[in-house]
Amino acid sequence: MNKDEMLSFYDDELNELGITLRSEIHSKGFLHKVVHCWIIAEECNEKWIYFQQRSYDKKDFPGLYDIAAAGHVDVGEEAEVAVIRETKEEIGIEIDSKKLRFVGSIREKMYLDNFDNNEICEVYLYPMENPKFELGHEVEKMVKISFGEFKKWIIEGSENIVAFSMDSKAKFILKSEEFCAHKKEYLELVIDFMGKMKLIK
Repeated sequence: MNKDEMLSFYDDELNELGITLRSEIHSKGFLHKVVHCWIIAEECNEKWIYFQQRSYDKKDFPGLYDIAAAGHVDVGEEAEVAVIRETKEEIGIEIDSKKLRFVGSIREKMYLDNFDNNEICEVYLYPMENPKFELGHEVEKMVKISFGEFKKWIIEGSENIVAFSMDSKAKFILKSEEFCAHKKEYLELVIDFMGKMKLIK
């Protein structure tokens, strides 16, 4: 399902070195840019984080759970434009740029089963009230996890994560291995940012 689009790649000082196919960037471990959009909402005086389950048809990490929306930055595209585009395409959310919060640029480099993932993640957080998702073909479903549960998972290393479905509100357990891998330092930065953020009233 992943199209083999053209992407820019960079040196460690983020000087653009050229443009090549996505497949080559991943096979050779070239540094490239992606955007991540974390969606957070308030319900019953608790912060809730929304995660997507990736389509089972995806080439990479099919069926795993991940950040609400994420994707590559197109050639010549600004990161904020990319995060607005990806969030609309994947989960149908129209982002108001005035409410979008920039968390930071985070380097993630991991050797995975089928490619060398070397990314600069432009990370954003988007607060919402009662989000209504319209899922694109890349997403199976959305689930929500309380901020407290998410923090316990990342900080304490809990293997079982309590999640809730969006349709029936049913509670169920996810295992840590059912999520896409991210560096702990990255997730701790997101937790810190979320913890300091005031809830929407």
